[in-house]
Amino acid sequence: MVRVHPLTGERGLFIGGFAQRIVGLSPGESRKILDLLQAYVARPENILRHRWSPNQLVVFDNRITQHYAVDNYDGLARRLHRVTVAGDIPVGIEGKESYVIEGDASHYTSVAA
Repeated sequence: MVRVHPLTGERGLFIGGFAQRIVGLSPGESRKILDLLQAYVARPENILRHRWSPNQLVVFDNRITQHYAVDNYDGLARRLHRVTVAGDIPVGIEGKESYVIEGDASHYTSVAA
């Protein structure tokens, strides 16, 4: 759950909506801990609020940032184009690379050699 950023070495929580369960804990225990950590990430002091201007582009580095759009558009249209860039395999604080426990991500474009 803690990922080391490959460029800065900064440690960050790698959770969000994709994290389903903590290995070694029951589903209920996992959910409680993940909910607690997610509540921490979503605290106002941990959130960047951006004031948009017309035709503006914002890019997030999701290796250390969690995107969460607050629904406060006052009835205005919001257009979003999400792109996921294939990149490095997340590395934990002990230097070990992440690995797939369950699931299939073959529908994503593979990383070019």
